[in-house]
Amino acid sequence: MIGRVAVVVITDPSCADLIERVSAIARAVPRGSVLVQVRAKDRDGGFVYPLARAVIAVARGHGAPVWVNDRVDVALAAGADGVHLPERGLSIEDARALAPGLAIGCSRHSIEAVRDVRGADLVMLGPIWDTPSKPHAIGTSALAVRVDARLCAIGGIDSPERAREAVRAGADAIAVMRAAWRSRDPGAAISALVDAVSCS
Repeated sequence: MIGRVAVVVITDPSCADLIERVSAIARAVPRGSVLVQVRAKDRDGGFVYPLARAVIAVARGHGAPVWVNDRVDVALAAGADGVHLPERGLSIEDARALAPGLAIGCSRHSIEAVRDVRGADLVMLGPIWDTPSKPHAIGTSALAVRVDARLCAIGGIDSPERAREAVRAGADAIAVMRAAWRSRDPGAAISALVDAVSCS
């Protein structure tokens, strides 16, 4: 499942039509090419659980796995496919012990930090380019690092050109937020990114 994922779409809970956009994306792309990560930073489980259930309801039938950010308990309760761990969150080892049936991803923000990702299925590394919230990019050269997991570039990947550049630098997949939630046609936008990753 993880080996086919080209684009990780990270949710923006402030997006009023989020579920409709997830549905449009899942319908527009090849099965298994997109993973949806339910992320609602600073919101409690009472908010994240129904959001995760709603995302699963529209995504899974089209072959898009759904992960929950940070909350192993919510991922298990909602029936998600995996959990994504922040760099300062629960350890991969502890998450694996608590939820052996879940796929596990993790975020890292430097090449040095990537060295402690043993046991993860996916490693998200960035920001590769500057973003409004993370202006200290580590650059595409960081993607040459080798890890025993699928390497996913994140940060400032707002076009197929940047997606191709990230893959040429060593990424197996990319992660996006703004490309999904600010596009007039999210299905077409993410489909173009999937094509860029898959054909690079």
